[in-house]
Amino acid sequence: MDRASNVDLAAQIKSIMIRVLDLDIAPGRLDEKVSLYSPVVGMDSLSLLHTLVEIEKEFDIEIDDEDVMLAELRNVGSLVEMISGIIGAEDG
Repeated sequence: MDRASNVDLAAQIKSIMIRVLDLDIAPGRLDEKVSLYSPVVGMDSLSLLHTLVEIEKEFDIEIDDEDVMLAELRNVGSLVEMISGIIGAEDG
């Protein structure tokens, strides 16, 4: 996946997160270094699951539990990276 596609993917994932988590922030203002569990994002295990389900629907992909466990999801960027890897694997 090239850099432009990765930027578009990040924006789409951020938009999904904002919608699912009902965040009052623009996608461009959601930095990839922000912790998923910070007060800014406020994710917990249930909202992570809901976010992943919406991402699966949006991108027509399947996210395995093992992918999530191995990804060490800590921040917005790590979530984008995991999804990018899954899409890349399905495309390749």
